[in-house]
Amino acid sequence: MQQIRKKLLIIDDIELNRAILREAFIKEYDILEAENGYEGLMSLDKNSKDIAAVFLDIIMPELDGFGVLQELEGKEFLNKVPIFLITTEATAYVATKAYDYGVVDVIAKPFNLLVIKRRVQNIIELYENRNQMEKLLHHQKQSVAMPVSKNTKKEENQWSIIETLVDSLESHSIESGEHVRRISRIVNVMLRDLSISRPECKLTDEDIEMITKASTLHDIGKIAITEKVLLKPENEGRLTEKEFEIMKTHTIKGCELIEAIRTSLDNKMYVYCSHICRSHHERWDGNGYPDKLKGNRIPLSAQIVSLADAYNALMSKSIYKEAYSHEKACSMINNGQCGSFNPILLTCFNNVIDSIYQELYANDFLAE
Repeated sequence: MQQIRKKLLIIDDIELNRAILREAFIKEYDILEAENGYEGLMSLDKNSKDIAAVFLDIIMPELDGFGVLQELEGKEFLNKVPIFLITTEATAYVATKAYDYGVVDVIAKPFNLLVIKRRVQNIIELYENRNQMEKLLHHQKQSVAMPVSKNTKKEENQWSIIETLVDSLESHSIESGEHVRRISRIVNVMLRDLSISRPECKLTDEDIEMITKASTLHDIGKIAITEKVLLKPENEGRLTEKEFEIMKTHTIKGCELIEAIRTSLDNKMYVYCSHICRSHHERWDGNGYPDKLKGNRIPLSAQIVSLADAYNALMSKSIYKEAYSHEKACSMINNGQCGSFNPILLTCFNNVIDSIYQELYANDFLAE
């Protein structure tokens, strides 16, 4: 069966602008066009279920772009479909007003099509991911209302949910599959070393399996971060202080998402997922976030994920830096350059990290 293509709606009174955008996206989407705000609203009413994104001009006859946004204000459509404002007046006032209405991005004319295509595609995928996740959560809430005859059935169900959430992170470039795989592997190896070297921690095989699985969701809250921050273009530089404060809320947002699927999870699994999502950026000296927890007030599961995440970040190339060497990364972690960590866990980390490097990272450095 032939797959139905999604639609892009371009609302702009200037035919040349519509033509430029049409040619840029026609290979991937069916293009709808409207010459003014009223035509645009009629097209939205008719095609709302199939529209992947809307390009909306500000200055138009009969009903301008802000008039369209005012008509859509409070409607579910704004939460389901990204709207891109296109304008020659990309001032701070226009941008602020647009974002207040729920616009995801302001695109200045003349168009830079290479940048626009990448940005638009990323945001469309992110919205589709969120819509899919909402359906998943709704389905899970309904399904768990039915009696579960066997514990194994619920266990299978929770693994399925977690894998779906991880797939969502990967498929929309929030976190790569390799990143998630490496974090979970480091966590698993550290836990096994800890269970032997520190029996007082009382880590069972079940605990190790659950914490390892829960670690894959440590950044799931990023799905709820605004696209303007989450997908900030490389050419705009690092996050501002305000943007970083928004990004930091992914810890709390992740907790909220876990809470939404709580009834689908084993109680112990729920606790591990919740602790890891909320506290994996806490630091041993209390200088982390969001709660500034100190010492062993930080859940052990979150402490281990924090160490694994720090090492992986140092070993990975980003838009801000090149990858560090294994030796440099270990030195930075042990010397407190990445924040403070539990001394017991640092010992555990040092016990296993050379073998982890050989298993997960050495081939990358040899290939360079």
